[in-house]
Amino acid sequence: MGLGLSCRRQESDDGWPASWDRLLLEKALGARDQRFDASQSMLRVLLGPEYRYHTRLRECQAHPTRESLEYALLLLEDGSKERMARALRILDRVLGLQVTDAESKWYGIWGWYLEEPPERMAPADWNWADFNGSLLAQIEFRHGGRLPRPLRQRVREALLHAARSIVRRDVNPSYTNIAVLGGFVTLAAGELLNDRSLLEYGRDRMRRVCAEVDRTGSFAEYNSPTYARVTLAALVRIRMYVKHEEARRRAAAVERRLWEHLAAHWDAARRQFSGPMSRCYSNDFGRPVWFEKALGGRLKLATPENRTGNDDGETALHDFRCPANLAPRFLAPAPGRMHRELYIADPPVSGASYFSRDFSLGSASRGDFWVQRRPLFGYFGDASRPARVLQLRVVKDGYDFSSAVFHSVQDQGRVLAVIGFRNPGGDRHISLDPIRDGRFECGRLFAEFHVDGLPGDARVEGDEKQAEIVSSLLRVRFHLLGGRFGARRLALRLHPREGTLTATIDFKPPEAPRLVEWARVRTGFAALALEAADAGAPFSGAQPRMRLAGDAVDLEWGGLSLRALARVAAVEDHERVFDARIGGKPAPQPRLSEERLA
Repeated sequence: MGLGLSCRRQESDDGWPASWDRLLLEKALGARDQRFDASQSMLRVLLGPEYRYHTRLRECQAHPTRESLEYALLLLEDGSKERMARALRILDRVLGLQVTDAESKWYGIWGWYLEEPPERMAPADWNWADFNGSLLAQIEFRHGGRLPRPLRQRVREALLHAARSIVRRDVNPSYTNIAVLGGFVTLAAGELLNDRSLLEYGRDRMRRVCAEVDRTGSFAEYNSPTYARVTLAALVRIRMYVKHEEARRRAAAVERRLWEHLAAHWDAARRQFSGPMSRCYSNDFGRPVWFEKALGGRLKLATPENRTGNDDGETALHDFRCPANLAPRFLAPAPGRMHRELYIADPPVSGASYFSRDFSLGSASRGDFWVQRRPLFGYFGDASRPARVLQLRVVKDGYDFSSAVFHSVQDQGRVLAVIGFRNPGGDRHISLDPIRDGRFECGRLFAEFHVDGLPGDARVEGDEKQAEIVSSLLRVRFHLLGGRFGARRLALRLHPREGTLTATIDFKPPEAPRLVEWARVRTGFAALALEAADAGAPFSGAQPRMRLAGDAVDLEWGGLSLRALARVAAVEDHERVFDARIGGKPAPQPRLSEERLA
């Protein structure tokens, strides 16, 4: 029989009773029931016209493999005869979509959608072995004994194919969420299928994940609201299902470190993770039920009663737990806190985050402007939703531009930064959508500093070099210290609207020729200074300054100094020039923890 929800958390006084898990399951099933397509025995989704990497499908109805497998798992949790029958139909359909030919390039994976098998994708997503394999492992752990014998054998074979695909790919342990997720799948497959080689691989994979964390004390996939949940869920599954003691011990150590990392970046006053972020899908953390469950219902952002059922249904099955001694850091604001943390060892990437009374602001020492990045990002005001945000972006024809790079130095609410450009580099994706031969068509390329959620009393002033916001929630100054794009000298343009200010810097305006050739542009940069202050608090008296010296640009501002490359060049050239100092000394890059996990 399946493990059942009642085995995960008993009724207790921890603020998250087992009855809430049952309600989450009911709501998740109800929402998915509306999307079930009986003709295909899968869930259906409607895809819009927007760009999505990996898939070429646009403006059509499609049937997702991963969501359908998750639905099958939730149906099995319900256990009723009708829902059981539907789950078996879904499993039969989705299992048949896996590539099982060991000689195939796409061995062990699925396409995202029924309509687009891996060989038609742009390109295929090998993570689907990890995601779908994880769902199959849970189905076998929790409900394998209830499945008809032939179908159960197919589930086990599909899990084996997925695990072998994961081993074949052998993803770098710096790819945090997939490294851990694949660790769970291979450990689970090794134990469920009595495959010693897979079990040993999973054990070694968790050892390598720990060693990777030990390089900096933190995570290369840093401060990611989306993928922190994926990583934590995989670690929780190891804790819930895997028996191998060494693997469990290592997973527990990583789980603890990840909660420490999240606590360090949490803005309790706004109930958001402040910047910088390596991978983010939304500027608003929203009301995530998994996070609420981990904190025993004490955050008061989400309850099962206010869920629509459209979010993560697996939360009902997962024993999310924030360590007791870290929970207060998520519940009580600590204004005046400056946090610094080393994320990546080579080249070193660190983050600086400042948490004040009325705002939080974070920046990455090195970064880029891929759509998932938040290299300069913050929140202000209170914990209301939608969030009030500050964000810097670089946009090409309506989509974030991956060839734009970012370097900065920060102390409290002051940031010096330079936007530059790399060649070679990506367009809409850092690697899947490369710019060929240093040439691309472009209607408009611009930087955008956006402030959203300003109160009605906000006053905006500025000119071609500076924007200033004064309001009852926040004070902000944003300087364009200088910049060029080829022969073009850059200027700041202010676009205030009710509740927002967008300050733009056109690198290539719409009227310029569409073809951009990096060899002709040669120099491309924007030097910036940002200061945020609490409402009613004064700005610092110092004025930021810029000096262009050959291919490098030097910035200074009241103890902060920054050197960055002004020329379009390979990322290695940018790294060689970059230098960030505070008070004449290299900007600190401390480890989150000195405790070793490996």
